[in-house]
Amino acid sequence: MEFKWKSFSALTKQELYGLLNLRQEVFVVEQDCAFIDADFKDQDCDHLLAYQDSELVGYLRVGKPGQRYDGPEIGRVLTKESVRREGLGKVLTKMAIDFCALKYPKYDISLSAQYRLLNFYKEFGFEPIGEVYLEDDIDHIKMTLTSIEKTKYFFQWKFDIHPLILLGGIISILIIGSSFIKEVDIAQLNWVAKIDERAISKEKYQSYLESIAQSRKTGLIDSDPENILERMIDEELLIQRGIDLGMIENDSEIRSIIIQKMISSIISDANELTISQNDLENFYSLNEDLFTPSPKLHLIKLSFKSNNKQLAIKARDFLIAGDFAKAKSLAENEVITLPNTILPTMKIREYIGPSLTQIALDLEEGEVSELIEFDEQAHILILIKKIISSAPPFGDVSEEVESEYIRYQGEQMLDEYLEDLRNWYDVVKANEL
Repeated sequence: MEFKWKSFSALTKQELYGLLNLRQEVFVVEQDCAFIDADFKDQDCDHLLAYQDSELVGYLRVGKPGQRYDGPEIGRVLTKESVRREGLGKVLTKMAIDFCALKYPKYDISLSAQYRLLNFYKEFGFEPIGEVYLEDDIDHIKMTLTSIEKTKYFFQWKFDIHPLILLGGIISILIIGSSFIKEVDIAQLNWVAKIDERAISKEKYQSYLESIAQSRKTGLIDSDPENILERMIDEELLIQRGIDLGMIENDSEIRSIIIQKMISSIISDANELTISQNDLENFYSLNEDLFTPSPKLHLIKLSFKSNNKQLAIKARDFLIAGDFAKAKSLAENEVITLPNTILPTMKIREYIGPSLTQIALDLEEGEVSELIEFDEQAHILILIKKIISSAPPFGDVSEEVESEYIRYQGEQMLDEYLEDLRNWYDVVKANEL
């Protein structure tokens, strides 16, 4: 069993679609209850997803304090029918309680429980508050669990149990219960220091320590753990101060680095794609132009000063009459001239620029262009020869096709990610107000 805690913005499209599908399967279909499950509260929740062999089989969400109740709210607790009666519901609920205790230690934890599950939640210390009420045509009751901070003093006063003994008992229960869990992804709860709300995770800290240990022949020394933590705190302080000073908003270099890092991270998944031969062949057939060599041209260009337009018209008449020598004698002597040979289109662009190159591509062999007034000059193009190649066989360019396919998929991933961001964040244009 694998567990993942995710904020709403960290959920992938597949994870979000999967949890909504499972919630509808259990709450709407199985319980025959027509209600709007996608209630626009998910954006303010942390989500716990339980997987068994890559299949989502359990779920709940934790709402932030101040939404429905004064403290955090546990909701949408469910397990897939195939794993019920195996204790997963209890594990999810316990993990949610632990999560709230760590993230919101001073708040009571509340939930709107289906009345039939009253005893289930009582096992965790939840107590019913108020009367039974209908919610989506099902009997519910509010239940609240007193915060650990309050419970600590209650036990110490009521039963004279020292908090450390109580904590030891809780840890023992967790260790016993951990035999049910093969892998738990709660790295975001394990931190070694906090700067305001920014946490330095234990995982990142351990990674730094391991890196230092591997870089030295003697390994770590006694002072390293504390010194490294202090340096990591310094880094976070500088980053936080940079944010406060508006560097992300105003420093173009920093913004560019962040944007490029984000794009690289998003499209890196394209390199992990499983690509079939059929995928590549279909992509090739739809995009043959991408792999077709560009035309090759044998081109001559004559140029004239803009105030010698009449001279240019006279030269064009000579060209049409077949007298190239007289036409050329009227033209300006250019410092850089086109080589008198067949060249690839890209090479010609280097000599005469994209605009004139595009005009040349539209000419037929032997054709003389109209007078082209461009860049404070008048130009005449004469196309001597044009070679247009067909697309090569797929087998000859298969590696190039695969590279282009991966690049294309990366662009698609980026477009989809940006579309998701537009859905996750409020984007308002002034001209739309």
